[in-house]
Amino acid sequence: MLKSAFVTQISTVSSDPPAWLDQKELQQLIKEEFPTFQNIESFRCRSEQNGQRLQIQIKLAGNSARTVNYLVKSKDLPNQDTFKFPQDKNFQRELHMYEVILPALEELYKDVNKNIAFTPSCYKKAPTAKHHLSNCLFLEDLQAKGFRSANQPKGLDQSAMEVALSKLAAYHAATARYMQLNQAQLNELVSKRESTQELQDLKSWLQRKFHESLRSNDLKHYEDKVKSYQKYIAGNMETPDLKKSFNVILNGACWPSNLLGQFDAFGQLKDVIFHDFGGAAYGPAIRDLLQLILTAAAAKTEQFDVCLRYYTDELNENLKLLKFKGKLPTLTDFQLDVLNYGHWAFETVTEILPIVLADFECEDTDELFKYTKYSAEIKKLLPWLENRGYFEVE
Repeated sequence: MLKSAFVTQISTVSSDPPAWLDQKELQQLIKEEFPTFQNIESFRCRSEQNGQRLQIQIKLAGNSARTVNYLVKSKDLPNQDTFKFPQDKNFQRELHMYEVILPALEELYKDVNKNIAFTPSCYKKAPTAKHHLSNCLFLEDLQAKGFRSANQPKGLDQSAMEVALSKLAAYHAATARYMQLNQAQLNELVSKRESTQELQDLKSWLQRKFHESLRSNDLKHYEDKVKSYQKYIAGNMETPDLKKSFNVILNGACWPSNLLGQFDAFGQLKDVIFHDFGGAAYGPAIRDLLQLILTAAAAKTEQFDVCLRYYTDELNENLKLLKFKGKLPTLTDFQLDVLNYGHWAFETVTEILPIVLADFECEDTDELFKYTKYSAEIKKLLPWLENRGYFEVE
């Protein structure tokens, strides 16, 4: 683990497709778009945190050629020795999200005359491919169309955060309405999954390294408080009580590394889309919201309450638009959730934030918590967490 790369950037060219790729399914997809398709000339594969980007040269009738691009996810991707986010992922659930739920969410908005895209387009399976369980998910490669990661060195300013919060609120509102209309899917989306040993080991390693870094970050006086809180979280976290919160289908990976941004000519963020739903599950909306604010915002603590209010207002506007039935969540409701689910805030700033920031200056995972950007952030965030009462454990 200690010397793993954060994001592999291995690019290879071959006339043969990768072993994990479902060739039959790929060729069926290409032929549906290009009826005169004859054969694949070459592949260029590039590894990403969320899958593999494929650039494929194809030959058409009349010796003409085209380049096609896909982002491909598969449960059979080989281990590239990349340092992963501590996330419980499920490929079949992500497949269901892309093929069934996400198109339905966008349709809810079309029904009220609003066009909105939450994800890259998912290439539908050809009829002959429906008779077997797919191992691959083929998505539109938006990076080939100018989209880029929303993860920025200085974080997102308030204007950009409003763009991201607005899209998250629209997504959450649609999922809340969708679940009202499709209650039979509830059991599947709230089903408890046991964490893998690999995930447990990674989380334990991150928490140990965080605690060890407190002295080097001039936060020695937090050692005992943090250690006590880490033990409390490890032994007391149960399944959330869904009756006490506003619940949605969580994105589950709501940090800037997993957001693709569309920027204007002046570098201003215009729109974001999500491209990782491997951790999707039904639960309190505050989890996604804490992840987004505490990893993406440039002014995480100073603008936290402003972001919370903006999200609440946007969420309620969309809920009304979609004719959501029931009590609309208030700012007070979310403020109580922030208090009740403080362990998610702590885990976000100690397990997710250092990896998000590592994209810009960290190459050695063993030094993950000691780099300048994270050191500056945690010196603000730990006092903020303490002032919220999170370290007060019995």
